[in-house]
Amino acid sequence: MNQAVKNKGFDALETLQMKNRIKTLEYDNAELVKSNEELRERCKKLASKPPEWPKGYRPQRKKFHGNKNG
Repeated sequence: MNQAVKNKGFDALETLQMKNRIKTLEYDNAELVKSNEELRERCKKLASKPPEWPKGYRPQRKKFHGNKNG
């Protein structure tokens, strides 16, 4: 009978610890989901934005002549 009481107490403690761990993980997951949504919006905004060059800067294309030797 004493062994049954020990097992029951151990199971109750284990269940309580698991519930606490699940609550912690759910909270961490909620934080990550929130930050992921914020970063997703930010990336979408930056990806659709045309590049802004500094004033007076003009990017130039390199000329390609089609020569394989040089």
